[in-house]
Amino acid sequence: MLSSIARIAVALLAFGWLGAAQGQAAAQTPPSNSDGIDQAVQDQLLQEAVDQIKAGSFADAINGPLAQIIHTYETAYGHSKKRIYCAESTTEVMLYLATAAQNHQEAQVLAKPTWALAYYVRGYAYGSLGRTADAEASLKQALQLSPSNSQFLSELGNAYEHEKDWPQALKTFQDADTAASVAARNEIKVPLRCRALRGQGYVYVELHQLDDATKAYQQCLAIQPGDPASLRELGYVQGLRDKGAK
Repeated sequence: MLSSIARIAVALLAFGWLGAAQGQAAAQTPPSNSDGIDQAVQDQLLQEAVDQIKAGSFADAINGPLAQIIHTYETAYGHSKKRIYCAESTTEVMLYLATAAQNHQEAQVLAKPTWALAYYVRGYAYGSLGRTADAEASLKQALQLSPSNSQFLSELGNAYEHEKDWPQALKTFQDADTAASVAARNEIKVPLRCRALRGQGYVYVELHQLDDATKAYQQCLAIQPGDPASLRELGYVQGLRDKGAK
């Protein structure tokens, strides 16, 4: 699995900042500045939280800048009658708008994904403190805003791993792979898919389904040749096979 700092770095890369919501559909209300939120302040608070997490100050990040960001957005949008989304690619925007239209909902895609990221980063911080239930709840809040975000899904899969809820972890990592394939920007599609595939491989090992684990790691290597984590895990799986053959 990815290291702590690497997971945060991938998240901020994966959920790149959108200058404005893209795409038009009947279900969409274009972003506006009428919410009174100072976006520059929210971005700075998010960076402060990430810096605190990198320094190991998880509780400070949760109770300080992340709490401020979440309070700001919940105050502005928590009672909205619109279906609020955050997205990081044009494809993801259109997917959410199409879903809202099918459900006969009026939707708004926020101009920047700061709100969803705050929930995600808080979930990560809770997980680092061993507060798995809180981590799961916060990640689900992030996914309520960004249901097809592969990084958020993989982090939720990681929470299910810690709970040893293998069926739910496997399904969530499979959903993360699908989300990366469908909704992620091209430049981050491969690393996100590989993270989801490695998550599946880990679960399959725990379920003693070594053939499926091998397949998952090999799928990652097929799209990211030489991936060191997948090669390492394949070596571990082979070691398990060798022990079983004795």
